[in-house]
Order: sequence, then C-alpha cells, then structure tokens
Amino acid sequence: MGLLRPRLYAGFDATAVVGATLARTLGGRRFERLRRVPLASGALVPSPLDGNVRDADVVREALQRLAAELGTRGAVSLVLPDGTARAAILEAPGDVAPADFARFRLTAGLPYPAHEALVDVLPLGGRRILAVAVRRSVVESYEAAAAAAGLVSERVELAPVAALEGLSRLGPASASTVDVILGDAFVSIAAWAEGELRVLRSRRREAGPEEAARLQIEIARTARLAGDGLDPRVRVAGPGVGTLVRELRRLGAAAEPAWRSQGETHPIEAEEIPWLGVGL
Repeated sequence: MGLLRPRLYAGFDATAVVGATLARTLGGRRFERLRRVPLASGALVPSPLDGNVRDADVVREALQRLAAELGTRGAVSLVLPDGTARAAILEAPGDVAPADFARFRLTAGLPYPAHEALVDVLPLGGRRILAVAVRRSVVESYEAAAAAAGLVSERVELAPVAALEGLSRLGPASASTVDVILGDAFVSIAAWAEGELRVLRSRRREAGPEEAARLQIEIARTARLAGDGLDPRVRVAGPGVGTLVRELRRLGAAAEPAWRSQGETHPIEAEEIPWLGVGL
C-alpha cells in the first residue's frame, strides 16, 4: 500500500514563503520536506483590508523556487498569515446554523461591506465555534500569486487557526494552557481551560529584546480571561520560537515548543512553522 500522494502546503508571511510536503502513511501523517524562501522587504504585507501581495513578481518567483525545491507542483493548500482576518469564539443559538450565526456576528463590525467577507467556522464542541472572516480580495491576492507560479489552490487556511487545529489534537491538559502562535508581523495568543479553547487574541508583533517580557504579561492576561490563570503551561510555535522559549523560561514561564521535527534534519525546523500541526 505504501505512501499516498504528498500534500503541498504553502504558507505566506511578511519575510518569507514556507512550504511543506506531507505524506500519509499507514501509521498516520509525516512531513517529508520543509523549505523557506525569503521575500524582499515590502513584497508582501499582511493586512485584513487590502491585497497583501505588493510585488507580484517577487512572490511568484519565491513560490516557483519553493515548488522546485520541494519537488512538487499542482494542487496546494495556501496558508494566509496572521493579521489577515478577524476571528472570534462564539456560541451559536440552538435554532441557528453555526455558519449563519458566524456571518451575522462577524460581518456586522467589519470595516468593509459584508458581501466581501468569506466566513468559515471551526467547531469547538457543542454550539461553540471559532468563527473567521477574511476579505475576498485578500484571499484572491494569494490565489493569484499561486496561479502565476503554476500552482492550483485547493483550499485556503489561516495560520493561527490552522495552528490551533493542530494543537487541539495534541490534547491540551485540563490545567491552564496558553498557546503563543508567532507570525512575522502579528502574534496570536490562545488560552485553554478544562480542555476548551476559551480565549483568542491577536496583536501586532513587537520582536526584539523585550518581546518575551511583553508576551509574558499578555500570556498571564489571556490565561486570566480564560478563568484559569495560575502558572499556565505555555506552548509556542512560529518564527523565533527557540529564542522566545528560552527567554520565557528565564522569566519563569513553563514554556516549550509546540512541535518539533520528526527525527529528521530539515533546512527549517518544524517549530518555526506555526501552522504545520494542521497536517499532522
């Protein structure tokens, strides 16, 4: 029986495009190749309002190089960076379809017309959902870049939501757990309590020597909002995770990388890819 066809993921952010090929085996899934192709400054700018691809030629060439280095072409799952969408944890009434309720609640406060919003939901158990809205033109800017590079977009993911989907399968403990999902330009902080995702917050990332101290305050605040804020377990994924985990530990936080490479050596480590867990 052996391996089935690998699945290609291409994730975007302000400084690079990152790709992974994932293979399904009898024992589950594993990733075969990971690659990172840098982008020139300003070629891609994560935003919820406008087309994010500012230099189409640079992004196209990066995607073509990524596909060549991964040794695959064709269908791809595109992973949009943090900062491109609005997300909220909601509880849908029993007489309303969760997707309809998500559209009603999210589009009311969007800074663009409701008909331009693409809305999706991630079930959290019962009537609770994680609802996400992203502007159609934002998605189309990424799909156009993929098409120009000879790739066919089969689905679109949002990096922090994909990360949470993967983290949920790791089985958060009943005690307080806070996940820090790093992007180049934004960071999302999610808090779990008693096995439930309770809080999700996003803010601009301020990388630098004081980042860990700032995030430690945000971690504690997010855990308190979830109702279980005493010494939370902290899982971190995304670019710069190694340095950040070391600094958080130095400050007394119980921090650890969210996931690691599966016993293989890659040009980029799995822990540096915030969304990778969605395919595992």
